[in-house]
Amino acid sequence: MRSKGFSIALIASQILLGISLSFSSHDSFAKQDRYTQPYPQRIITLAPHLSELVDSAGSSDRLVGVSAFSNHPASVKQLPITSDARSIDLEKMKSLRPDLIIYWRGGTSESQIQSIKKTFNKDVQFIAVEPKKLSDIATDIESIGKALGTDLIAKKNADGLRLKITELRNQENNQTKKKNISQRKVRVFYQVWAQPLMTLNQDHIISDIIQLCGGEQLFANEKVLVPTVSREAVIKANPEIIFTAVDNQKMSSDWSMWTSFPQLAATKNKAFIDLDGDIISRPSPRIMQGAQKICAEINRLR
Repeated sequence: MRSKGFSIALIASQILLGISLSFSSHDSFAKQDRYTQPYPQRIITLAPHLSELVDSAGSSDRLVGVSAFSNHPASVKQLPITSDARSIDLEKMKSLRPDLIIYWRGGTSESQIQSIKKTFNKDVQFIAVEPKKLSDIATDIESIGKALGTDLIAKKNADGLRLKITELRNQENNQTKKKNISQRKVRVFYQVWAQPLMTLNQDHIISDIIQLCGGEQLFANEKVLVPTVSREAVIKANPEIIFTAVDNQKMSSDWSMWTSFPQLAATKNKAFIDLDGDIISRPSPRIMQGAQKICAEINRLR
């Protein structure tokens, strides 16, 4: 139901990696003396949303290499591509002479990271992030800003994101009070992939959004971050709304695998929602646009 774009490949890769890792950790990060050593000036990022975090930290002008499908800010579209969801180009990375490499644990395998570390000497620093909650994105922005010496800009943008999260949460709380629906949770199925049928458990950042928006996420208690489920299990759980992400706003999913079941609550509600992958699958400040869309669609059913 979706094209095989980078955002999907990153999520699917988590199944193979078996990820169960902490977020916002620094990996082999060299100590810096801010008065005697320059901050990193040549940054390579290994996932699309990481260039967005660097931009939020105030240092997009220091990016020298990015991953495939990086498109925000617009300036990164002109930069050399050094990686995609499945591979890394070590020779190109070496030619760019980075002094900082930032990677997402959910999108780059440990074997690839070890290969990169063996390629570069100890003067190259590494930062690893793995946000699992919306608020973790703000923490990551601040951590990157601290590493780059742009603390004030990073804090300003991080605090701005925190304010948006608080405003959305307050909006949802007010909506609940207004409709007197404190106990009402909408059953939500988030479809990562159609064949095989995959979803997300409660440890994914999208699950944090669904919960904030008053949704009851089906299969949230599965042990695997991106579990495979059967169509029969989904039908039995009877979701009232089903979301999936597409690679651009002009695409639409084939929902026939669900609409062929008229008894399904989501079919009765005509609640099959395509989300722009750029604003829901990437843990950057832009994910708030996706969060607002999810909240609006869930509230429509409450």
